[in-house]
Amino acid sequence: MVPDKIVISRIDCLAVVGVTPEERSLKQRLSIDVEFLVDARKPARTDSLRDAIDYAQVAATVAHVCASQPYHLIETIAERIAERVLSDYPTPGTRVLVRKISPVAEPGVEYVSVEIVRP
Repeated sequence: MVPDKIVISRIDCLAVVGVTPEERSLKQRLSIDVEFLVDARKPARTDSLRDAIDYAQVAATVAHVCASQPYHLIETIAERIAERVLSDYPTPGTRVLVRKISPVAEPGVEYVSVEIVRP
């Protein structure tokens, strides 16, 4: 069991996401949290990035996934991010929260979100 985790909060991304032509005509702002399980003992002991997951690289991966193609659903974006985190970084599990900012004009909605957890 890996009891430690890293949390990257509110990664600011732009993506073409939506179902209607109006939604898909502009890039929309997303705010994304990514949490991944780690064993922090070795990096804490060595104080070396070589022994840790570089969270700047994880954030860049998230931004790349968002910008890489148009999407209909934020659920798809969350799943693609989880797949990339699990395949690209040494972690046994991840949690991804994708917020679509101001998705509905009337009535006003701050954001809509989806959260997924993948072992």
